[in-house]
Amino acid sequence: MIDIKNIDDNMRRLLLKKAYEKLGSSIYEKLQKSRRTIYVYIRGYDERGREIRIPDEVVEKVVNLLPLDEVYEVLEGFSPRRYTVNDIIGILSRVKQDPEFREVFFMLLSKTLGDYLNTTTSKYIVTSDDIELFKKKLREKSKKTASDRLAYLTRALADLNYQLSAEDLNEYLLEVEEESKGKAEHIAKALKLFIKEVVRLRSPQLARELYDSFKTPRSKTQYKPPPLDLDILMKIYENISDLAAKSYFRLLVETGLRTGELFVLTVEHIDLEKRVINIMKENQTKRAYISFLHVETANWLKEKYLPYRNQFVEKYFDSVKNLALIQEIDLLKWKNKLFPFREDRIREEIKEAMDKVGIRFRLYDVRSFFASYLAKRGVSPLIVNLLQGRAPPVQFRILQEHYFVISLEELQRIYDEKAPKLEKL
Repeated sequence: MIDIKNIDDNMRRLLLKKAYEKLGSSIYEKLQKSRRTIYVYIRGYDERGREIRIPDEVVEKVVNLLPLDEVYEVLEGFSPRRYTVNDIIGILSRVKQDPEFREVFFMLLSKTLGDYLNTTTSKYIVTSDDIELFKKKLREKSKKTASDRLAYLTRALADLNYQLSAEDLNEYLLEVEEESKGKAEHIAKALKLFIKEVVRLRSPQLARELYDSFKTPRSKTQYKPPPLDLDILMKIYENISDLAAKSYFRLLVETGLRTGELFVLTVEHIDLEKRVINIMKENQTKRAYISFLHVETANWLKEKYLPYRNQFVEKYFDSVKNLALIQEIDLLKWKNKLFPFREDRIREEIKEAMDKVGIRFRLYDVRSFFASYLAKRGVSPLIVNLLQGRAPPVQFRILQEHYFVISLEELQRIYDEKAPKLEKL
């Protein structure tokens, strides 16, 4: 894969010098050359001052003695400051088109980042090919079972944005279970079948992690979240150093919204002047209507988080634009997201803060804390349901118009007085 003949004299000497530094005197035997000859090769000229070219067969042996990444380091040079995201995108494009280059790329990737990749590759991106394969697998099932599994899987994948990770799956099923244990059971069965029949073929190790991350809900089993209080959550908040993760956790605690809802929020959803989060999203499982922000949090977002977020988007927009062509990324959607950062990065930052405090729990448990916090402060269960999106918008309007007269101003007043707050003026 390396064209020895095209390696110039200077690079030949550098390769030999690197091999000598790495192997020491054993290189004489490995190359079957004397100490004097190796010295002359590295120097580049003999006693008479004539230039000496290292023969191809010697260079070939040298290349075979060195790890491939070290060979490329000599041939291509390496300076982290010289490489940008656009360079990465260019490499990925070539990886996709050039089989020989792809082989070298994955060999080097596995060699240099193998352990890291094993610990960070925790998300599976579902493709249209995966869906088609699943449909073929369903032909072995009865017509009704096949129809049910496909319908529930399609719905789940849409809710999960066609990305599967252990944490997201676990939290998503808790959300569905809030609405109906029966639906949660059907969705869990569809997801497990998909992971078993499709994901396992593509990525066996990740498939096992995804499959074991959730259990099929049963009507008799009920998960009990750990007891949380505001002091514990404040300590965690104070120990989060990353600004994006800190802002996400703050909204999670103070709004009681679902973890996934915050990740799909756009900047257009938030009115900082009125301190309102307009979600107005209605489907079978996720039905948040509206939520609010404390004065301090609205100021925090305006003065600290949003400038940081906007700078991030501006800095990486062109790179993501180029990457969008390869990864089919919705550029406008990414640009407008309130949290355009990697989910796993935000979650990991929060987990690290939890460890510093000495406690671990699921982020979804914060939603239960929000509900119990309001209940202990005398807030009606109906109001809690409205604030947390358990009542569909249609039902909310009916309550407004016929049974339960309450304005958004009154809801906000209750929120301001009763909702948990992580930071005070």
